[in-house]
Amino acid sequence: MYRVRGTDPRGRTMTFACGTDEQAMEKTWELQRRGFRDVVVLDPSGRELSAVAFERSLDIDWD
Repeated sequence: MYRVRGTDPRGRTMTFACGTDEQAMEKTWELQRRGFRDVVVLDPSGRELSAVAFERSLDIDWD
């Protein structure tokens, strides 16, 4: 399971569970649109990546 963690505009740290890497990526985008800061993704192995590094690791083809 992937987890996405970020700090909301009020300063509270919140964590969201996501079943797939695609869901985790969509959640990072949603949180950033909602004004969350310090958004990170924790992958199933426990590795913590910034949202930008996680997006790069997925090798998304935008064409």
